[in-house]
Amino acid sequence: MKEKKENGAKQEPGTESGQENKPLVGKGPLTIDEAVDSIYNGMNLKLLLVFLTATGTATQTPMQIYITIFAGFIPYTKWDCISSTCTALLNKTSDIKEFYSRKTMCDNNLEAGTDFKWTSERTSFSIDWGLYCDDEAKFTTISSFFFIGATLGLLVCTAVFDRFGRRNGAIAGNLIGATATLIGTWAPSFEVMLVIRIFQGVGMFINLTGIYVWSVELTPTHLRSFANGSIMNIWSVGYMCITLCGYLIPTWNYIFLTVGIINYILTIPLLIYPISPRFALVRGREEEAKRTLESFSRLCNNETSMADVNLTYKKRVLTFFEQLKDFKIYPTLRKETLLGLIAWFIVAVLFYGFSFGWVQISSDLYTGHLAAAISKCFGYSSAIPLCNLIGRKKTLLSILALGLFSNFLAMPDVQISEDWTLEYVACLIGNLTCSAAFGVMYLYTGELAPTSHRGMIMSLSSASARVGSFTGTYVGLLYAVADRRVPLAVFAGLTCVFILSICFMSDPTGRGIPETPLDVEIMTGNKDFVEPCEDGVKTEARS
Repeated sequence: MKEKKENGAKQEPGTESGQENKPLVGKGPLTIDEAVDSIYNGMNLKLLLVFLTATGTATQTPMQIYITIFAGFIPYTKWDCISSTCTALLNKTSDIKEFYSRKTMCDNNLEAGTDFKWTSERTSFSIDWGLYCDDEAKFTTISSFFFIGATLGLLVCTAVFDRFGRRNGAIAGNLIGATATLIGTWAPSFEVMLVIRIFQGVGMFINLTGIYVWSVELTPTHLRSFANGSIMNIWSVGYMCITLCGYLIPTWNYIFLTVGIINYILTIPLLIYPISPRFALVRGREEEAKRTLESFSRLCNNETSMADVNLTYKKRVLTFFEQLKDFKIYPTLRKETLLGLIAWFIVAVLFYGFSFGWVQISSDLYTGHLAAAISKCFGYSSAIPLCNLIGRKKTLLSILALGLFSNFLAMPDVQISEDWTLEYVACLIGNLTCSAAFGVMYLYTGELAPTSHRGMIMSLSSASARVGSFTGTYVGLLYAVADRRVPLAVFAGLTCVFILSICFMSDPTGRGIPETPLDVEIMTGNKDFVEPCEDGVKTEARS
């Protein structure tokens, strides 16, 4: 066993500046970061293809989240009267366009099949199961149950990722989600769809969290912000894909079938890729870690033998309860994890509050969601250079400040054109900022969490976000039942709390990734755990 030397918050050469000062493989002891950095010598086609195919399953999470929007939409403007009561209301109206609306249908208790018939050319499970007006909340319940499943799955996987591996957890999650989606093709009722949504949520956020951690742990230090942004952009591609599927496929059952088949296909590359070398070292499997690094070197066109390389690491084979005990022992680990949970909850409320409110904010279902997906891509992409230029913490605070401003900007009633209002423009900016904040939170948490606990902390964080996601879908309902300034005020208040949480967390920019909870205390300068020596190196003061 090789013990890693404690060297405090040592700056990693080339971490954010792009300047490289990599150690030579085989020359002295190397940390896992130094080994990966020394092997990597630039992007090439093989490496790019591996990254894209490995993270391709990230597209499936938004496809399954938003599938209900396009498979279960309620066409309140597409119906015709078939009863004398409805016809009498139509004859009294002076504005035909305003007549065919949710207000007319619901305020007059019109019943499908009795007072009116749907005229939409697209099928919808909401039409099939009578989910409209008083039962519209059931449609939101179907969407939100995905996040209940996601929360349950992630809580279970707090003990899975750090024992069976990030990649293995991602594979298992993807198969669960794909199977549930495929079964959804034949869902006969509201109750059955609720069960399907739970299993979709269980699977897809296990997959997303596992593949994210796996990817970041194999990424050179100076490319972590780029890799993070790239994964988030791949996520956005999935949002665009489900919008396209909803537009091109008129039958809701076939939307589920298409997404399920795509999900199975994208699982195949994960079956042949190796586990994370960082995870292997923490579990004490040094030879397996070296084999993975050798495979990585071949992908980088820099084939290297790791046989004589001295990897420095600490073995941390802990039980689930031993991991939990560390949160009591190490105060910085505890504080930053709790603050992170608050931040993850809020960013998810903001993110999905916007996402499930576009049908009320925009005039067209598909255009609104496509614009939202494009703004997410722009948000994720803009966060990459900002993280490198001003650091993770300043980037996140700047993004949140812009998001807070956008909420106030959306409140005045200003019509810019026939199809564009100031609210719509401001909400696109707000959607961009909360998307960028969500992307940075993944990177922020992944770099703050120690390797020995990263699977648990990322799972807990994502589980907290799923509770926020569930809440966010219902915040979107406020657009239909209250003045539109109400949800905007809620978003503004939550953004203020988000900003305060980040202010009390440390900035991981330019630091090495901690391997153990003790590293977290040392890197943040906790005097109870470190003491200065004559040579300036900090050592453990107490355990």
